Amino acid sequence: DTTRFRADLEQNGITRCCGSVIYSAMNNQPLEAYEQLIPKLNDQALLCREKMKGFYIPGIHVHPAFVDLSCRELQRCHEQGVKLIGELVPYMMKWPEYTCSGFIEIMEYARELDMVVNMHPTTPADMFALCEAVPKLKIVWAHLNGYNAFEEHLKMLKRYENVYFDISAHGLDRDAILRYTIDQVGYERLLFGTDYPGIGPAADI
Repeated sequence: DTTRFRADLEQNGITRCCGSVIYSAMNNQPLEAYEQLIPKLNDQALLCREKMKGFYIPGIHVHPAFVDLSCRELQRCHEQGVKLIGELVPYMMKWPEYTCSGFIEIMEYARELDMVVNMHPTTPADMFALCEAVPKLKIVWAHLNGYNAFEEHLKMLKRYENVYFDISAHGLDRDAILRYTIDQVGYERLLFGTDYPGIGPAADI
């Protein structure tokens, strides 16, 4: 619950957090179920913001199978002060890649609204293609060192000034990876993250 959530993070010195509402029951539902689930998840994020005043910054969900719904959700939540999309985790919601046409359209609208999108990595080719397809979209990829793709992630940081990475979960599990990345690209586009509650909040401190 929100009390335990906040207490766990504050115990580790975290004074503010962000992200979307994710839970195991939403994983691999029939595709049509997400048309109803997306607004409910976003409502839960808005409710959590109210319960944890000043501590939690809500991130919202979209889905490329439901472009009109997703764009309406962006507009609805943006009007309520939401500026963050995600973390989005495609494999949980039965969509394979970010470069499908529906997602590109949604991201173009997100760029118009000047929103930030936080996304779980897919393949480097897919990630690079999205960066090319929607220039100037503010992208935060999760898991800097995740999925044996650190070198490709570093190339992304070097090539695109609008790309950021967080260090959550697989962020620092190789010796000196953070120091090496800072030496290559600076620190300004590296963000602290925990991947909580999947990873304990102390894991990346």
